Amino acid sequence: MTFKPNLSVKEGLDHLARRLDPIIGDRLASNLGGHPWTVVLEILDQKKGYSKGYKYWTYDLQAQLRMLTERLGDFGYPFDDRQRTVSTIGNELRIVRKQMAHMHEFSVEEAFRANDFAVRLLEQFGDADGLEEAKRIRHEALAALATQEGMTEQVAARTASTPAASSEEAPAVATATETESVVPDPEVFVREPSVIGDKGLEFEPWSVVQVGGVDVLDDLPKKVAKEKVRAVAVEVATYEGPIHLDRLTDKTAQSFGLQRVRSNRAKKISYQIQQAGLFVDEDKFVWPREIDPTTWAEFRPNDSTADRPFIHISPIEIANAARFIAANHPDITEDALDVAILQTFGRKRRTKQLAAHLAKAKDLL
Repeated sequence: MTFKPNLSVKEGLDHLARRLDPIIGDRLASNLGGHPWTVVLEILDQKKGYSKGYKYWTYDLQAQLRMLTERLGDFGYPFDDRQRTVSTIGNELRIVRKQMAHMHEFSVEEAFRANDFAVRLLEQFGDADGLEEAKRIRHEALAALATQEGMTEQVAARTASTPAASSEEAPAVATATETESVVPDPEVFVREPSVIGDKGLEFEPWSVVQVGGVDVLDDLPKKVAKEKVRAVAVEVATYEGPIHLDRLTDKTAQSFGLQRVRSNRAKKISYQIQQAGLFVDEDKFVWPREIDPTTWAEFRPNDSTADRPFIHISPIEIANAARFIAANHPDITEDALDVAILQTFGRKRRTKQLAAHLAKAKDLL
């Protein structure tokens, strides 16, 4: 029988979804008072400020992978170890699922790697029963890859590993750094009580996973290459958005092995991001489909260690924080408000660049 990569990936993902539902449910059962675990995502969506409520199903892999890769309020990352192994594998699978949803034509090697991710994830949960079937699906892909490449299965498995990272010469972006630790005032996190806590969500950066080599970027704008690039960009934007276009371009490039990107390469990646169905505003911030910039009222505080320069925070998000602080302190002075806003995003020093960005945000008030 001819091996069909897309059918193999679908079989592997469908099997994974069947195994993850009870794993997630069992882990959180004692905290949810009889509610299905999908209630956590519904609350997260509210805290993220999504423009409409979404209905989730426990057997939906997209929902399951969100549970494994996102901070679940006071629950934190209940499925992870200190190395965030589950989150890392989960991010890889989020991109695979996105590619499958958009009818990407998987290669035999990609099918093997996708099924290898599924095996590795189930290994993290010690799911012996699920592993037997997952390994069978993976082995079929490996055997097909070995036959295609004319090599042993052992060699084929090694060659299908993630390509080595590369780099390109590019000027580093100068960002202001703090000489002392700056943490947000606890009051900016206060929200209505819920099953996952009474705090707002802090900023969480996407953990980059390498899903391909530089050759994918070299092939732009060919159909297969642009599909891969767009799938990554959409997942990162959904996780971090609103996110500055330059930051999203960098994280997308890193997903294909580039740590620093030349301007001509960045332009090609940026173009694909803007063609991926995401809204890019006049300030070059990319918004996930789930958030309406005109009505969004949330913000995500972070401390000074966070990997997010102040100038890469949307003016809309900064203005939302300013409104929240001013509402809690009606008599606050302008200077004190500026200090509080900067502290909310882990900043104390006011460089010209930061001051200009802050002023732009306050113009929205």
